[in-house]
Amino acid sequence: MRKLPLSSVVLGHEDFERLEIIENEIRARVGDRPEQVFTDLIVEAVEFVLDPVRTGRTEIRELDNVEKTFIGLKVEHFLRDLFDAPKGLRDLVLAGQDVDVKTTVSKSWSWMIPPETFRDEEPVLLVAADETARKAWIGLLVARQIYLGAPNRDGKKSILSSSYKHIRWIATGVDWPPNRWEHIDIARFRELRSIKGGTVRAAKFFEENLRRVIDRRVLLALLFDQKDPMKRLRENGGAPDILLPKGIRLLSGTFNAPTLSKLGFCVTSEEFVAILPTTDTELALLNTAAPEGG
Repeated sequence: MRKLPLSSVVLGHEDFERLEIIENEIRARVGDRPEQVFTDLIVEAVEFVLDPVRTGRTEIRELDNVEKTFIGLKVEHFLRDLFDAPKGLRDLVLAGQDVDVKTTVSKSWSWMIPPETFRDEEPVLLVAADETARKAWIGLLVARQIYLGAPNRDGKKSILSSSYKHIRWIATGVDWPPNRWEHIDIARFRELRSIKGGTVRAAKFFEENLRRVIDRRVLLALLFDQKDPMKRLRENGGAPDILLPKGIRLLSGTFNAPTLSKLGFCVTSEEFVAILPTTDTELALLNTAAPEGG
């Protein structure tokens, strides 16, 4: 994990009161522990731009530089919605102050501050996303010119690494949620989407992805053309009816979390696992599982 200097923005620092007011406003809007809320939001913005279903891309490194800037735009939009904050002269208005939002997905943490923000030394909400480490950082900084480097051709200035101690951190090195597309063959996934009939399509997908924890949003992408996509995952007409004669049980975190836990899977209510038992113990556990759909 990236090593950061301890923040010097404590009582007595010239930016303390100004940033504390903004942080308190943020916490009042999203709760006392906004770390995971922010991180989930960042991942949503990343996946929105990656658009893995349509593009086949699942990693930021596959984007070009222009597309990477779109991640910052989506983070800005998502934060404005999360905070229910208006757009003012800058990206957000929080605690009566105009706040700029800057996001970096670069390992070098290249936040670029525009002249209109540092001219009057305005506050900035800084977001950093490290795809390799799958961690995120959120902080607040007053864009004082002494904290910034030389201007580039556009007049923007980057934050000096020596100025990181002047960032008031709200979240540091928070783990991203697991990558819901990890281990999924995107090329094959796109082929499966062309199969007619959502039930057959879902059954085929799970048969090819046994023992993989599958997020609900992946399945919604698979069943994009179905009026009631989740119905295709339930018994009495859904994929389980095709899978069961093959010895495969489709379980969900909603109805089968205890059984899945005993089988060694850690799942949320939004996840599914298809299992072909390999031992008598597994078969016995699966036979006690509630039918999918209640």
